[in-house]
Amino acid sequence: MNSITNQEAKARKLIYVLLVVLVFEGVLRKALPVLGIGIFFLKDLLCIVGLYFFVQTKLSVISKKTANFFKAVIIFMYPLLLYNLFIDPILLVWGGKLYLLYFVMAILMTIAFPANYKNRFGFFSNLFATLIVVTVLTGVLQLNLPATHWLNRSVGGGSLEAFSSAGLLRISSTFSFTAQYSFFLVFACALFLAFFFINIKNKKSSLLFLFIQLGVLLLLMIGGFNTGGRSAVLGIVSIIIIGFICIGLNNPFFALKKTIIPILIFLFVFPLIQIWKPEYFAAYTERSSGNKNEGILDRVLEPFIQLKSSSFLGHGLGVMTNGSDKISSYAASIRNAGFWTETDFSTIVWEGGLYLIVIWYGFRLFVIFTSFRILLSIKDNNFYSAGAFLFAYILVQGLIGTLTIQPPIAIYFWICFGALICIQKFDEYDSQL
Repeated sequence: MNSITNQEAKARKLIYVLLVVLVFEGVLRKALPVLGIGIFFLKDLLCIVGLYFFVQTKLSVISKKTANFFKAVIIFMYPLLLYNLFIDPILLVWGGKLYLLYFVMAILMTIAFPANYKNRFGFFSNLFATLIVVTVLTGVLQLNLPATHWLNRSVGGGSLEAFSSAGLLRISSTFSFTAQYSFFLVFACALFLAFFFINIKNKKSSLLFLFIQLGVLLLLMIGGFNTGGRSAVLGIVSIIIIGFICIGLNNPFFALKKTIIPILIFLFVFPLIQIWKPEYFAAYTERSSGNKNEGILDRVLEPFIQLKSSSFLGHGLGVMTNGSDKISSYAASIRNAGFWTETDFSTIVWEGGLYLIVIWYGFRLFVIFTSFRILLSIKDNNFYSAGAFLFAYILVQGLIGTLTIQPPIAIYFWICFGALICIQKFDEYDSQL
């Protein structure tokens, strides 16, 4: 029993450390540029440790079922991996990790939080709320610092003024890039709202608790606008809308009872913040005021145009990811010629061809379908509500997220999937008491 408890504790610590590394990677690379490469690869190293931990751990039934997802993808991708071995063995490892490594986070979640450990989510919730507060306040600090300050420089030491809007920098907070900050905020929205309902289930619903949660949510929204881009704002809004739709379809009265007061307070306070601190929203307003439809049709059609000319097994996994040209001469020859794919779909089409499109998107759709079935199986209203926001994130990122380009999104995606499985098990355990 002690060995099992020890395994669970180690899995939790690994998840916490990985999240802290993802959040503070940028500020660490800026403050310690000599360690930049090592810090960049630290998340991968931690996931490899997680993979080793998974292999060495005696798995529960639910963890084994989750691991079977992972094994199935490896089997289906084997022909593609073998083909890429002949293209560039080094690039195979580099590209393969984007599709196969980060799934281990879903397995680790099921190990870290067994069915009778829902109270352990309390520390996870507090840690996550703290990360939201720290990242948003760091972003606010950036807006008040000169562009020459080290915190407002890129991880390479260059100026970020080229990315400014309305005379304000598009801030990156504690992250390496603005986009990574946006990725985190969308993920944070889903997990934070899930924790909110789990905490209510755990009898944490005092007035002070509710005001603290509302304050963190306000900070989260401010952070989204602070990025200066639409991806964070639209992502957060999408998670909230889809989550509440799922809750409303299941139990409209419960959704209204639990959310009407926070929504009214939010609708009253948020416009006041916009009036009080308009500079927090200036970059977003400036960036969103132009022609929003410019080039959208081309971006939508481009992947399908590429699909017509795609080969069956593609041109090599990982070529289009950042840093591939540093470790592979094959990737360097392609990247140096100026070729680049911007979207997740076009990257999969080019790197893995028609075969990977079928396998990878088929798998993602299967995960979405499985997540929906899990959500529908949850009986308790609070657990269901928590699962609704996790499902919203899985749905959005599973359909349009850049899982094969951005490792942080892949890690966040699988954490949410693992957390949804955990909530289902919490619900089953409580229903048997």
